[in-house]
Amino acid sequence: MKDLLEMTSQESEHLIWIHSNKFTTPELFYKKFLSDRSSRTAYNTLNRYASFEKGFLHVMKTPVANSNFFFLTAGALRCLDENKRVLVRSVRYPVKINPREREHDFKVQAIRIALEASNELKDVFWVSDFEMRSGITPVIKAEYLEGKLDVERWRSNGSNPNPVGRRTPDGYFEADVENRRIGFVLEFENQHYNEQIMNRMTGNLKDRFPDALKLIVTVNANSAVRMIRVLQNKIKSAEQHQWFISDFDKVTTMSFRRCWHQLDRSLE
Repeated sequence: MKDLLEMTSQESEHLIWIHSNKFTTPELFYKKFLSDRSSRTAYNTLNRYASFEKGFLHVMKTPVANSNFFFLTAGALRCLDENKRVLVRSVRYPVKINPREREHDFKVQAIRIALEASNELKDVFWVSDFEMRSGITPVIKAEYLEGKLDVERWRSNGSNPNPVGRRTPDGYFEADVENRRIGFVLEFENQHYNEQIMNRMTGNLKDRFPDALKLIVTVNANSAVRMIRVLQNKIKSAEQHQWFISDFDKVTTMSFRRCWHQLDRSLE
């Protein structure tokens, strides 16, 4: 077996968070970890992690250097796995980034960063879309973090973690809100959903996350108004109190409590 990479506790925390989202960019990394310093520091830190000496990250370059995509190497995954710091199906291969989904995934991460930084949400436990597509459900992740999961049994259970046709939300998280533990499920609409996708989205959230509050974020304010009107016709009146709609700018700039429109309230 090859020697494991050497990394500090802070480096491992950075890498765990990056992998939970599949990738990061200097802009996202800056907002999450280094907002009290310069954005250049974030760029330099990620490039140092991608250097031959460290070997933590691969980099997919873009025309704008501050938008380069960084994701974990197989060596970094193996190190974190051996030290029981990250749950993965396999440590042999790095992730694959879908060019068609990069803008969507970037904005979902920005939403996550804003929510995790909110003073109104305490002790946030987050499970990303990428994790859920890998078969890491909220229950599985919680068991892993508590040291209760039989990892090898989970890896060898033979089931497809992402069967064809199954839809996953863009995130699930739990947080303490005024001393109450609440579960939330997040969906981000980067482009208008057609009728079929809308039905799949609402059905999935209701069936798989019946007790969670549903947070629907649209790309802009006009789309949020459209989403409210569509959902008010689709969701039963008795269930509408569980649904909250906002847009990307509001969620990433306003306080958590002020940015949402509860579905059972009129638009007027």
